[in-house]
Amino acid sequence: MGLSALAASLLLAAQGTAAADAPASCAAQEDYAIIVHGGTARAGQVPEERLTFIRSMLGEMREDLREGSHAVDVAQEAIRRMEASGLFNAGRASITNAEGFVENDASIMDGRTFEAGAIASMTGLKSPITAARLVMDETRHVMMVGDRGEEAVLERGAEPAPEGWFLRARGHDEPEEHGTVGAAVLDRCGDLAAGTSTGGYDAKIPGRVGDSPVIGAGTFAKNGVMAASATGHGEYFVRFGATRSIAARMEYGGQGLEEAAEAVIAEMQAAGDGRSGRGGIVAVDAEGNFATPFSSEGMVRGYASDEEAPVAGAFGSVD
Repeated sequence: MGLSALAASLLLAAQGTAAADAPASCAAQEDYAIIVHGGTARAGQVPEERLTFIRSMLGEMREDLREGSHAVDVAQEAIRRMEASGLFNAGRASITNAEGFVENDASIMDGRTFEAGAIASMTGLKSPITAARLVMDETRHVMMVGDRGEEAVLERGAEPAPEGWFLRARGHDEPEEHGTVGAAVLDRCGDLAAGTSTGGYDAKIPGRVGDSPVIGAGTFAKNGVMAASATGHGEYFVRFGATRSIAARMEYGGQGLEEAAEAVIAEMQAAGDGRSGRGGIVAVDAEGNFATPFSSEGMVRGYASDEEAPVAGAFGSVD
């Protein structure tokens, strides 16, 4: 057997072993939790329908987790629904770049296997988060980009966006504020997962990629530690390795989730000029504790757990 054939054989065997190692459903513990975000927010620009949508979706995701669904599947499904809702700057309601077309970025990470998948600067996908999952599951890579990467994920089962799918590109009236979406999940196996999806920011230079598809910046998950998704000024989250930094503070600095997450947000804000460096993070740790620090005026977010019914809000506390 040649080296390339041997490598392929070993890869398939490893993938099969990883799949076999994963239980069909999760029931090892009673604890489970999910937290999501719909991006940063400004006063007067958060339609109630977004919060209503999040509460309803979290109710369904909570039931899935109670019945034993895996964290990575729940994270993907929550984000896919937010992409398809037409309410957030991700998927269907993605804002357009400076040349008037949509470019999507997304990533997903499984804290159990430490595997991840991401896509960036793709223009014709119905569900970017589903494409990111395909990169993780169906390739030996972590990130695929641009038109050639888009061709690769379409060949592996990603669904193309149907004609007229992108609402913003069609010129529909929408609220000025749009938000990146993300989810962080703890399941009843004790596994963690996270994902993020975005259309970037309004009138960006075509080809710009922010933190959302960058593992360790916009998305990170590691069993026994935490899972997190970020939103905000992506360039800062990339420079500071924001979500990985939270995990490092917990692993090596002995900080709790909330302390670590707040420190990272404060560090980025201090490095900014008053407007830049702002944003927020939603995270859950291995015990099901939540953290939602943000330096922006607000952050659309919601959470639910085995003990807590779904709540959502954008400013101050959530309810």
